[in-house]
Amino acid sequence: MFFRILPRSLGRQLLNALAFAAYHLDRRHRHIADVNLQIAFPHLSRAERNRITRLSFQATAQNLLEISRLSGLSRENLGSLVQYDPERGWNNFEAAKSRGKPILYLTGHFSAWELLPAAHALFGNPLSFVTRPLDNPLLEEYLTRVREACGNTVISKKRSARQILENLRSRGAVGILMDQNTDPQEGIFAEFFGLPAGTSTGLALFALRADAVVLPGYLTPMKSGRYYIRFLPPLELVRTGDRNHDVREATAMINRILESIIREQPESWLWGHKRWSYQPHGNPQDIYSLSQDELRQFLDKNRRG
Repeated sequence: MFFRILPRSLGRQLLNALAFAAYHLDRRHRHIADVNLQIAFPHLSRAERNRITRLSFQATAQNLLEISRLSGLSRENLGSLVQYDPERGWNNFEAAKSRGKPILYLTGHFSAWELLPAAHALFGNPLSFVTRPLDNPLLEEYLTRVREACGNTVISKKRSARQILENLRSRGAVGILMDQNTDPQEGIFAEFFGLPAGTSTGLALFALRADAVVLPGYLTPMKSGRYYIRFLPPLELVRTGDRNHDVREATAMINRILESIIREQPESWLWGHKRWSYQPHGNPQDIYSLSQDELRQFLDKNRRG
């Protein structure tokens, strides 16, 4: 890709400029981000919501830069770009490993999310991770090759359940992005920033069936242009023997963890996604089409906390 041959600093500047232009031109995703921010942070001013949205566009653009340069990463040059957070990093990963069980990495679209599994693999910890196939087969082939260049394995989301379980039962490690809207027929409604959100139950089901450790992980961008890999302590899932109850509790916990990460670094999340697109019966089925007054009334009536 073009950005691979540019000096990193020049690539960052160019992509920031393109992200700035996209922010002003892409009214649709700017509107989606604004609605999401009103849901998540109702106290913020319009100016502050705009600031976070603009930086979120930039974070997404930087992800493209890191994708273009993944194949050029090595164990020798990685340290100048990525490190484990000295306080919330390797220690929590070691705590998860020490349990002697397979690991399910819980993550989302934070910062340069494609860099996270690549860097972790180059540091000696390869994993499999689940991706949604692209419509363009040539681009999908390229991305799969780049994603696997650092020693990881890509699992297509289509018909992925058996492969994930086989990996976990052989004490492997699998990463799953859990911050996207999900059809309730494939998951459940779980509270997210005080509002019901269609949420996949997949990670909870896999963790309970394979007795896996769930380890939340994400990248934190630094002002220097470098990144920290952060891991939170392994989750303590409820295991009562009632599978439906335990899945619901685990899925609710997953959303709380993701919410805490977003609150910590809101500028790094992908706000332009319709996270609350599905709503329970009786709620508006497209909250992103509501007028400002209708949205405010809906949130005042339905938001908890």
